Amino acid sequence: MNRMLHRGVVAAAALALGLGMTACGSDDEKDSAGAGDSSYPLTLESPFGETTLEEKPTKVAVVSDVDIDIALALGVEPVLSPLYGEISSWTAESAQEQGFGEITTYDASDGVDFEALAEAEPDVILATSGYTLEDDYDQLSKIAPVVSYQGKDGLTSMTWDERTDEAARALGLTDEAKKLETDIAEQFTKVREANPDFEGATYTQVNIHPEQITYESYEGSDTSFFSDLGFVLPDTATKYSATNNAVSKENIDQLEADVVFVGYPFGDEGLLTRDELESDRLFTSLDAVKNGHYAVIPDEVASPLTYKTPLSVPWVLTQMTPLLQTAVAGS
Repeated sequence: MNRMLHRGVVAAAALALGLGMTACGSDDEKDSAGAGDSSYPLTLESPFGETTLEEKPTKVAVVSDVDIDIALALGVEPVLSPLYGEISSWTAESAQEQGFGEITTYDASDGVDFEALAEAEPDVILATSGYTLEDDYDQLSKIAPVVSYQGKDGLTSMTWDERTDEAARALGLTDEAKKLETDIAEQFTKVREANPDFEGATYTQVNIHPEQITYESYEGSDTSFFSDLGFVLPDTATKYSATNNAVSKENIDQLEADVVFVGYPFGDEGLLTRDELESDRLFTSLDAVKNGHYAVIPDEVASPLTYKTPLSVPWVLTQMTPLLQTAVAGS
């Protein structure tokens, strides 16, 4: 399926699978993003090889929109970033607030621009969410050391804060990452405490893409946005994975949960339009739908909810909280 970038404006994104949200991740992932000041030389491991940072980097390039936000959230101005249509509001605001001005970008509609990256002469390349990294790693590592996602399933299983930790370790900014993550955690705690009905409620999140209905909240994905608010996964979540996340029309009843959230990021170009889904016999037979526990994720929220960053998560929390309250309350 075409990965919808969290800018919410792209239909021609790289092929990819959804990033959901659990606060888990492998022990290896957590160890690799350990706390404390970084020391150099620093070996950067990846599923595709190793590169070494000889000293603390000052010129940072990124190859994904997630990594743009990670760099900015850590107070770093990227020397070069990909552009997939337009820069999100939270990204642009962060750059402006820090006095960075307009972000220097390259057109990423055809993939990574290796020539532009080489000309930028970065000290390090952030690719913690690089969807074509398996193909690009060797060429990127010839330009500069690469900060990769960790583990074979790291592309889909790592949470936004684990990606942030990985980048922060390479950049020598672990203290900044801790503060950032603590601030965001406090925001979630406030919403969770104010909404005790969220606690223990099962949920399903899906997006309607052109090729398929995508089950985003499978077990083993990044489900932290919902779990940090007290929501839990239904048993059905174990039936799906990063490589098996398509829900057939005949199995729409597998979306059943206490609350069901559906995003239509491609509008009428999705496999099913909103009208078609909401008139589907199996969908309307769901208890969640019959009892008013179904909610439509706004178009501008569907993508950043799925592809989370330290800059977008607080914005999504503000946008989603009223929707979550309404869905849990039901009709």
